[in-house]
Amino acid sequence: MKNNNKAINAEILMNLKADKTRAYVLIELHPGKEKEFCDMVVSKGLLVDSKVQRTDFVHGHFDFVLVLYGVMEDIDARIIEMRKSPFVRKTETLICFEMFDWEDVRDQVSEQS
Repeated sequence: MKNNNKAINAEILMNLKADKTRAYVLIELHPGKEKEFCDMVVSKGLLVDSKVQRTDFVHGHFDFVLVLYGVMEDIDARIIEMRKSPFVRKTETLICFEMFDWEDVRDQVSEQS
């Protein structure tokens, strides 16, 4: 029975690794380094990277929001790469544990009304 449990646990772990998720990376830059950061993003091809869904310049405590989509290993690698940038002061990452399509949310709200 123990070997069967190990096999089941290994299968669950493999499925988790294969599942795709979305991550929102909030990036705070050093003051005045927005242009240099943008140049780095473009030069590394991050705007056309299949893991990067969008990059938004925002106002508030953070300067950029990077939206990533993929398997956790790829997301982790991209976040680590961002953190290595000399222009980045701080990052905060929000990982989705459940994702919804807008249509599903709208339908649920309509049913409850």
